[in-house]
Amino acid sequence: MNSYKSVVLIILLICFFYSYDIYADDHIDNSFSVSEGLFFDKLDLDTDFLYRNKKIYKLDIQNLVSPHVSYSKNVKGIYINAWIATNEEKVNKLIEKIGESDLNAIVVDLKETTGRITFTKGKNEKKNLFENGLKVLIDKAHKKGIYVIGRLAVFKDSNLAKSNKNYALKYVLAEDGQTIINSDNWVDPFSEDIWKYNLDIAKKAAELGLDEIQFDYVRFPTLALNSKFIIRSKKNNSKVDAIVGFLKYAKKALKEYDVLTSADVFGLTTTVKGDLSIGQDITKLINYVDYLSPMIYPSHYNSGMYGVDNPDKNPYEIIFESLEDAKEKLGDDGYKLRPWLQDFSLRHRYTNKEVKEQIKAVKDNQLSGWLLWNPRSKYTISAVKSLEKGMNKRWNIQGSELFRKR
Repeated sequence: MNSYKSVVLIILLICFFYSYDIYADDHIDNSFSVSEGLFFDKLDLDTDFLYRNKKIYKLDIQNLVSPHVSYSKNVKGIYINAWIATNEEKVNKLIEKIGESDLNAIVVDLKETTGRITFTKGKNEKKNLFENGLKVLIDKAHKKGIYVIGRLAVFKDSNLAKSNKNYALKYVLAEDGQTIINSDNWVDPFSEDIWKYNLDIAKKAAELGLDEIQFDYVRFPTLALNSKFIIRSKKNNSKVDAIVGFLKYAKKALKEYDVLTSADVFGLTTTVKGDLSIGQDITKLINYVDYLSPMIYPSHYNSGMYGVDNPDKNPYEIIFESLEDAKEKLGDDGYKLRPWLQDFSLRHRYTNKEVKEQIKAVKDNQLSGWLLWNPRSKYTISAVKSLEKGMNKRWNIQGSELFRKR
């Protein structure tokens, strides 16, 4: 009887392992192509497996060909100003520091708020300097596994506003409702010519291998409550319509390029209802970008915000509450949040402690991506060392295979 039970048990075990092997073969697919990379935005980088359509795909993290979607989820980056980005020696030093930290991304200017296009030096400069300078920087970063984001200041463009009044934003004198005054710093967010001009720059940068285009100053200027001016709008079109229209246009224009898009927004947009009278309603903007970056700088918040007496000295609370509000607003699109954090000092001196607290607040909101802002590009590198060992692996962008062979 015991021998009979043993035989039955052996048969059952054989059947189990046979069925398990069939199940495993059916659910681990090595034919997943690079073109299907768009599914990586659901990827959990804690594991080496991707679950999609009831199948498990084994991921080769070291040999990923294109990081655009997968890597973008875990971006931990810093802003590099134009002065440093165009200085080879300084770029090399900064990239070396990045290699010693958990940072894996850089944000460089494509067009500044003056309207100056970075990597060009004047009217007589060769037309291909933009291509050469930016291309060199992108290639250098990619060789080190660094994700490159190009920041494009869109509607704040003082050169264009002054040189062509047709494109300048129009203010109306509140007193009489008729007198029109041209802005010297802002161009018209309703103008499709302005949209096209900025997208031409974005397309050129995308062709050079940029991973992501980040649209900054995608808004109207702020006006004081007692301002003498009001902003002239188009008939039947609101400020939100203008900003949404631009991002929708940008998404369509860049569709054929292997590049993601993101937008910078005011920190308060995460909490305050509406658009802050600048056209930034994140519940509508989110539909036309891959990532949204609220500029949540604790030093910019007033006393009492989120019940905090001194926001500048309590960075964790400000970042956490702001992102929590944003996630509630955005619902299923909350994963697209990638905030700008403060690594500069105003009233209160920011050190390793304050930077780490902000990063922890992001993580505690179940978000993994963030960017550090310092206008001088001087960062607290010690705050971003060994944050999550094993999580932020460098990706070999030149790799030839996407998945490991079984």
